[in-house]
Amino acid sequence: MKNLLLSIVFLVFVFINKAKAQIVNIESQRYATDTTGWAGDYNLGFTFGKQKEKYFSFFNSAHVQYKSKRSLYLLLGSLDILKKGNEKFVNAGFFHFRYNYKIKHWLRWEAFTQVQYNKLIGLRMRYLLGTGPRFKLVQIEKFKTYLGTLYMLEYEINNDKSQKLLQGRFSAYLSFSIRPIKTIEFISTTYYQPRFDEIKDYRIATENAILFKFHRILSFGMNFKLNYDAAPPVGAPTKLTYQLDNKFKIDF
Repeated sequence: MKNLLLSIVFLVFVFINKAKAQIVNIESQRYATDTTGWAGDYNLGFTFGKQKEKYFSFFNSAHVQYKSKRSLYLLLGSLDILKKGNEKFVNAGFFHFRYNYKIKHWLRWEAFTQVQYNKLIGLRMRYLLGTGPRFKLVQIEKFKTYLGTLYMLEYEINNDKSQKLLQGRFSAYLSFSIRPIKTIEFISTTYYQPRFDEIKDYRIATENAILFKFHRILSFGMNFKLNYDAAPPVGAPTKLTYQLDNKFKIDF
C-alpha cells in the first residue's frame, strides 16, 4: 500500500508539471503478469536525441496498474527535463490512463485518454481520447505478438496558439516481445496514425527497447525511438525526430 501511494503521488506530480514524444508507446510499459492485483515500476535515465538540433535530457517516469480477472487499469506518467543547444531547460511529458477488458483469450477492448506537451516539437498541448480492439496474434513461451486497431479523437494546440485542431485518427500498432532468457527482453512496437479526412496527414513511429534484468526488482534498459509526422504542428522545426534512452527501472 505504501508503494502504491508513493506511485500515485508521483504520477500526480508528473501531471501537474505538464505533459514527450509525438506518439507514446504504451506497449513497452505494460507490466506482464499472470496474477491479479497491483504492479508497477519507476524509471530514471537520460536521453540523447535530435529534433531540429541535438539535445540531451534527464527523464523519470512511473507506471501503476491494477489487474482483475477480466479488467486491466493502467496509469502512466513521464516528465523530461531537456536542454537544446544554449537554450534554457524545457519541460516535456505526458499523462496516460488506459482501461483494458478481456473478451476472449485473444481479444481485448481498450479505451484510453492522454494529455501530452512538448515545446521542442511545436506542441503546446495535445488531448487524446480513443477506443478499439486489441488482438493477441501469437503467444508462445518466449515470443508474443499483438495488434491494436483504435479510433482516436485528438485536440491539438501549437506553441503560439495560432493553430487549434480537432480531428479523428485511425491508430494501428503492431507489437512483439522476445525473451530469449529470463533476464533479457526485447520489445518492438510500430504505430501508424492517419487522419480519417486527410490520408496524407499521418504519423509513423517505431520504438525498440531491450531490457537487462540483473536483480529481482532492478533492470537496465535502452530504447530507440523514431517518429515521423507528415503534418506537424505549425511552427514545429522538423517532421522527423529520433531519441535514444538509457534508463534504470525499479519494479514494485
